[in-house]
Formats: sequence, C-alpha cells, structure tokens
Amino acid sequence: MKIYDPKHETMLADEMSQLQLERLQALLARLKRNVRRYRDMLGDIQVESLEELNKLPVTEDQDLVAAFPYGMFALPLQEVMRLQSAVGPDGKQLVVGHTKNDLTNWARLVARQLVAAGVIPTDVMQICFGGAIFEKALGYLLGAELIEVAVIPDDPYHIEYQLAMLQNYHTTVLVTTPANAWELVHLLESRRVDPQAFHLRTILLSRPIPTEERLDMKRGLWADVRCSFGVPEILDPGLCVECSAGHLHVNEDHFLVETRNGELLVTTLCREATPLLRYRTRVACEIQRGPCLCGRTGAMLVPGQRTDGRLLVNEMPLYRAQIAEVLARTKAAGQPFTADICDRQIILSIQVNKTLFADTIRSLVNLKQEIESAFLTRLGIPAEVRFASPDKPAP
Repeated sequence: MKIYDPKHETMLADEMSQLQLERLQALLARLKRNVRRYRDMLGDIQVESLEELNKLPVTEDQDLVAAFPYGMFALPLQEVMRLQSAVGPDGKQLVVGHTKNDLTNWARLVARQLVAAGVIPTDVMQICFGGAIFEKALGYLLGAELIEVAVIPDDPYHIEYQLAMLQNYHTTVLVTTPANAWELVHLLESRRVDPQAFHLRTILLSRPIPTEERLDMKRGLWADVRCSFGVPEILDPGLCVECSAGHLHVNEDHFLVETRNGELLVTTLCREATPLLRYRTRVACEIQRGPCLCGRTGAMLVPGQRTDGRLLVNEMPLYRAQIAEVLARTKAAGQPFTADICDRQIILSIQVNKTLFADTIRSLVNLKQEIESAFLTRLGIPAEVRFASPDKPAP
C-alpha cells in the first residue's frame, strides 16, 4: 500500500510526541496573542509535556456560537481565503476560516486519504455529495488535484444522471454519501444492470458504515468501499486516513486527539485561521494505539454515536430544537412529538391537542402539508407528518 507522506504518516512515537509538543506550545502562544477568548481562558498556563494537556481548558461548541462569526479567528479577516459554514448546537450556524496555508495543508491531508484508498493519477474521480455537504466536495477536489487525478466536479442531485456519468465518463473512483451509494445500488438492481459492466473500482464514503453494510455495498456496486471520518468544525475530510486494514489513522502531525469521559477531543496544531484547543466534538470515540499492517503509526479512532442527540437526515444534521422551531410557526406549536429517520426523510409523529384533533379532516391535511413544506423550505429536509389523538400515543 502506497503512503503519500511517509515522513509523517510513519513517524516513530517519540518523534511524533516531540513534534506535537512543539506545535502545541506554538499554538498556545498564538492563541494567547491573537484570540481574546482563549487569552482569558488560558491565563498564565504553560505546558512542558503532553502529559500536562489536562491543564488546558476545553473548547465547547457553545464558545463558537457565542463568538460567531469571527470572534475565534486568530488572524485578520483579510488573510482568510475561504469561509465555510458548519452546523452547531441546536442547528446554530458556525463559521470556519481557512488561510492559503490552511488550504494547502488541507489538500495534502486529503491526498493522504486518497492515496491510502488506492487512488492513482490515471483514475477518474466522480464526486456526488449534493449541496448539503458541499464543503466535503471542495476538500476532495483539493486533494485530487494535488495528486493529479482527473475529477468530474459536477455534483448532480438526480440519481439517473449520476448513473449516466458513471457509464459515460468511465468513472473509477466514486466519492459520495452512504445514502447516495445505496440509491445507486437500488437503481442498478431495479434495472437489472450488472455493476461489473462499469469501470468503478473504489467507493469513498463520507462517513463510516457497519462492516455488514460495507460488504453488501461492495457486492452491489462491485467496487472496494472505503470510509472517511471527520468533524466539520475541525476538518472533514482530512482528519483521518482509512488504511487497507480498515483502521482510521489520525493525521497526528496536524491533530492532537484525546478522549474525556468517552468523548473525542481534538486540538488543531497547524490551523492558522480558526485554531481550536481541546475541542469537544460531541462524538463518542475510542482511541487505539499499536502497530498496523499498513505501516502507519498514527492513533486509530473507533468513532461511535453522537452524544448531543443530533439526527442525520439524508446526510444533513438535524437537532430537536430545529424541529420545535419549525413547529412553533404552525398550529402544532408546543405539541409533543417524536422523530424517526426512514428512507432518507424524517418521520414526524405529532400528538395534537383535543381542540385541534377535533377540527375538520381538511384542516389537518392542510396542517400536515404546511409542516412538511416548512421542513423542506426552511431546513432542506423532506418530512412525513403523522398525527395522533391526545389519548393515543403517536405511531
């Protein structure tokens, strides 16, 4: 298996620890000098070894909300070349900035991931994410251009158009979401199309899926399936590299990772525009260390569920507070509800009050349409609304 950056991806543990300590100390100096919020949090704290990491404060997502938009930036805005949005707690908007050096580093980190997935310069890479996570597409585009891979930058929503592109452009690498990949599998099955007729060799998914699902997808599209893991506020893609053994190796020369009460914390060691110190990712995670057959020495992440109750609908994040906010603008405001995810949409079961339930059927139909339309227009998420009487729990 080829390695894009052997110097850093296979660095010995002692050397990596020393590099991380030096970069951490430089980061602390920059934060104290340039970011008022961190200057107040850090005070006179000094760190002489990585064992003293617990002396440093933790950064909460609420800190990013409170500092929105530019309060956490470590450089003047004129030095920032790209601004990207991320979804914070309860759906609040966050902003991430990148300088020219940040974008250069991002390209190199994604290149590591692509090379680990077996991507080579003669490949044709098709990126199909959809506008909801367009930032991911930009990251993969940077990495692909660095290793001189031909990229189809179009990002069609229509699944049949994607299928036509696979056929016409002789795509060998597909970068997409699990939901989109499954839609392609089902389309091929419904049309009785043999996936071996394509040139597709590798599928790179935007997030991890269970091993059983991965094997089913591999059979359905007749291609090797690799997964990515990232945190939009940190970097996604580029935080990790999945190797041939299926391990998610952290790019530890850029990110210092740890767990606290089972939650992943990440420190950005090299980012210039919006560096983060011990950021709480709200992702349950296990960190493993030890030799790997691929030769990489970076810590291996085993991510679990999110700890903040965030849902993922058609690859888009959704919080309960966002649901309540949409309902608050309708006659169903304040009513108890449950939310489930099914077939790339949210199933919203609302228990209405006696007065509303006793209304005409037509009124309830209109309310159902109003709520479903509001979810689509305000959040970009398809929804199916179901009502239940106050004496009967919602199905």
